[in-house]
Amino acid sequence: MFFHQRFVPGLAIYSYIVGDEKTKEAAVIDPTRDVNDFLEIASREGLHIRHVLETHVHADFVSGSRELKARLGDGVTIHASGLGGKEWTPPYADHVVKNSEEISLGSIRLKAIHTPGHTLEHLSWALFDESRSSDTPWLIFTGDFVFVGDVGRPDLLGEEARKELAHQLYRSVFETLPILPGFTEIFPGHGAGSLCGKAIGSRSSSTLGYERRFNAALVEKPEKEWIADLMDQMPLSPPYFARMKRVNKEGPPVIGPELPGQRRWSAKEVHERMCENCLIVDVRSKESFAAAHIPDAINIPFGPTLPTWAGWVLPYDRPTLIVLDRPEQMHEVTTHLLRVGFDDIQGYLEGGMDAWEVSGYPLEKSSTLSVHSLNKQLGEVTVLDVRTEKEWNGGHIEGAIHIHGGKLQENFSLVPHEKPVVVICGSGYRASIAASFLKREGYKDVANVLGGMTAWNAAGFSVEKSDGSDNSGCRTSETATTCS
Repeated sequence: MFFHQRFVPGLAIYSYIVGDEKTKEAAVIDPTRDVNDFLEIASREGLHIRHVLETHVHADFVSGSRELKARLGDGVTIHASGLGGKEWTPPYADHVVKNSEEISLGSIRLKAIHTPGHTLEHLSWALFDESRSSDTPWLIFTGDFVFVGDVGRPDLLGEEARKELAHQLYRSVFETLPILPGFTEIFPGHGAGSLCGKAIGSRSSSTLGYERRFNAALVEKPEKEWIADLMDQMPLSPPYFARMKRVNKEGPPVIGPELPGQRRWSAKEVHERMCENCLIVDVRSKESFAAAHIPDAINIPFGPTLPTWAGWVLPYDRPTLIVLDRPEQMHEVTTHLLRVGFDDIQGYLEGGMDAWEVSGYPLEKSSTLSVHSLNKQLGEVTVLDVRTEKEWNGGHIEGAIHIHGGKLQENFSLVPHEKPVVVICGSGYRASIAASFLKREGYKDVANVLGGMTAWNAAGFSVEKSDGSDNSGCRTSETATTCS
């Protein structure tokens, strides 16, 4: 059997290629939109991709099923679940899958197992290698049903749907999953860093037996108690998740082999707004952005978490123009953005900020601050903590305002203008994003704390902790305002 697991850092996506080594028939499971890797692997191994299998309608990235079929032709069959009803059956599916249906690739069989809970239609695909055993699955692709160390969250479709999905998830875990032997290997749809669960481990695979023993979500207890424990301290889900659901349900546009966004824009064209209504996204480091940037630009530093934060904070109804350090980065930047549905990428600033600066166009700067300087200025500045609720509860600066970085644009009114605003996160990455939005909103004196709370704690400065008992949203106490 041919087997390949592909991992996308940041979004923490696992996709798979499996195939029969004799017939060379292959299937791709849960592909991302950037399909070149799958095509190159298939070509290198002499495989013929005949099937594309979806586990569910994804919320955190754009499915690559249509893209892969468009590149390979009509010899490819897209298989998607019809078990969530018409609303959640993608119209681009060539084969609408029912529970227990099977797909054959030579001696390899893939059997659909309905495992609702994360979504209504969710399937897991059990793999049988008939050269070894025709009646016992060797492994199972669990999608967002079971992860290493966790299970998929049931709350992405709203509170009313959450109640039913949580009930279905409980049944999938404790009624459906036990039919599989403990030695069955599990290969999930996500790894550590994904927001589709709250405690996903960093290992790329596990066995059901190991997870039954050490995965807290697979320990049976009364349903209400189990659901309460599952939902306790569940991280916020980004607003783009709802958009991804709609895109994947309806069918994303096909990109084709040529990536968008490769046009070069001169500094003069950018300054004269030739890219009409373009949002300028600066992907340089937080230090470079602080030193000099184009007025109103948004900073999301280049790296694996760029697509997640783009989905959190950027509007989808604006064309995007990129400022970067090196032109060769543009391919990866574009790929990151396309994975989360930002299709209207117009290009990048030719010559980068050097070209802008020598043209004499206006510049903005953002201040940076060491934790030692911040400690001396407490009381004279507004400290804005943009970390998660869990991070905040674990220790924060007394008197700080807490607003999750992804919620800042909804809560500018909670940040006073009267004092300088000092933004802090774990290391400075998220704080730079938030600071760029504050500058864009009209806050004049904004600083990013270098090293964030990691440096603050390392310096031995005092923190206070919260018990996390109130998760109702924004609230104010004598020492802090918090919004999660």
